[in-house]
Amino acid sequence: MPANDNDDSATQTSKSRRRFLLGMGGLTAALAGCSGGTDQEVTDSPTDDTPTDDSSTDTFDPAGDLPYGQWLTTDQSGIFFAYANLDNFPDDTVGGSGGLSDPSVDDPLVLYPLVIGGTAVGVGQLSLSFAGLAQAVNPTPTSDSTVNEVTVTNETVIAEGSFATDQLDERLIEPTDETFGVAYEQTSTDRGYDRYEPVDVPDSVNDPPAVAITDETVIIGPDASQLDQTIAAGDGTRSRVFETDESIAELLEQAGTGDLVVGQLGPATGDQFFGDVQLTPDPQFRPRSGEHVVAAVDFDARRETFESQFALAAEDTGEDRREMIETSFGTAAIDSSRSVEVNDNPITATGTYDVEQLTADPAERELSQTAAAELVSPEALTFQYEPLRGQGRGELWVRITEDTDAAALRIEADSGGSTEIQPQQRSVSAGDSVAVQVDPDGDSVTVFAVNGEGAVGKLTTLSVPTDELSETAASRAVPADALSFRYESPDAGDLGSLTIEVVADTGAKTLVAQPQEAPGLFTDRVGSLTSDEPIGAGTILETAVEPDGDQVIVYASVDGATGEVARWQGPE
Repeated sequence: MPANDNDDSATQTSKSRRRFLLGMGGLTAALAGCSGGTDQEVTDSPTDDTPTDDSSTDTFDPAGDLPYGQWLTTDQSGIFFAYANLDNFPDDTVGGSGGLSDPSVDDPLVLYPLVIGGTAVGVGQLSLSFAGLAQAVNPTPTSDSTVNEVTVTNETVIAEGSFATDQLDERLIEPTDETFGVAYEQTSTDRGYDRYEPVDVPDSVNDPPAVAITDETVIIGPDASQLDQTIAAGDGTRSRVFETDESIAELLEQAGTGDLVVGQLGPATGDQFFGDVQLTPDPQFRPRSGEHVVAAVDFDARRETFESQFALAAEDTGEDRREMIETSFGTAAIDSSRSVEVNDNPITATGTYDVEQLTADPAERELSQTAAAELVSPEALTFQYEPLRGQGRGELWVRITEDTDAAALRIEADSGGSTEIQPQQRSVSAGDSVAVQVDPDGDSVTVFAVNGEGAVGKLTTLSVPTDELSETAASRAVPADALSFRYESPDAGDLGSLTIEVVADTGAKTLVAQPQEAPGLFTDRVGSLTSDEPIGAGTILETAVEPDGDQVIVYASVDGATGEVARWQGPE
């Protein structure tokens, strides 16, 4: 997957990974609440004498019968895939609390598809961000695009839903924060897909993907060649993996139907796609060399229970492998739903679970406000509001000024937006920052601290200063002579720099310097909406600007309102 070396972006998008993949909090964090006896009878044979029809596979067509089947193209290195139907997850399990490092129930029949499949789909959201689709995964009322289904095949991500192609074209061509500052150009239109490749890439981004778009499908691949293969598989002009191996078709028929599906067919694994993402909790099962595996989680229509299915095929499955599956798979399944068959090839396992097992009693996972404040002092947070240029939305930025004991920091807007910082292998620290999109017509945000076990506690709620700042109030808060501008031409690279010094005390709680041509990631922000003191003389803001011509707008927030107080145009 593409890498982003910017620490703020990396920590912010870790929430994108988690929110997208069944929460990787909502569905896995609550596994501490799972319960189930280990004394269910293992079913080694059919439960009745009804004759079986061994010819079902002859009529089963993965390309037509599975919503993701058409994308499973052949590959010499095998294929790792994951699929998620986002519309079918229970509301209270999507975007839930943080991940759990030590689940109280070890049931790989649940953990393997949730953790591996969920993480794969979650990491896929990072790639969707390059096409400006991060918000479409959890659409707000103002979203013009919606992602309903996501399929990952090796390092390619396919999103299916409804897409505003004109808007996506604008986001791709003009670098924005939503696309990590990468500028694309449309290279062709092929088989109904508008094809894009990166042409201007910030130093903080490594190997941005190629993109293909229709109004119903968006494909993100590592390069143009991979896009070609995926599009060809989708329209049937390239063979699929199950067309060359009947055993794979049988696996897909036995365990490939569900709202979350994961498969490893051949030597390919998800490791290259996951990168340095840690799998939490431990999935308790990983395919071995020579094993083909498919597993799925499928919610019932009322979203009260779900069935987990598993199938494994191999030329030689050792006794230890069969014993492990027989004794550990399905141990948390409810009633007598557990069924494990280890004497045939493929090995199969199924079990039914209560959704409540994935959404444990919230009281067990909530922190008091006092306990949350022990993780993160509210005084360690600064807040700045920034109108987004030409997008009809705004962002509230939260920056951490002191090291904390929190594993994650979550921001939720009343209008529906949410995001989270979850650093890898460390706690939330000084210098971390995160932004949540807010409604410019009025909104408020709540900040939560998350501990290492996934328990969540409220820190503070803040009204966003979205009222329009009048010209009179703007000039009174930040007079024209209160700011000094100094431009420096680029010594190396493509961008110049602009230093803005506050040379007189102001009445503004925050100042935001936003370039209009340079990527938005160079926006600088000072002050805090919660500060008792306005911004004083000696404060410095710095931003990058396009040397061929740029504008930098300075916004100020004063008494619940925000507006432009200065505009630099240059270089002269």
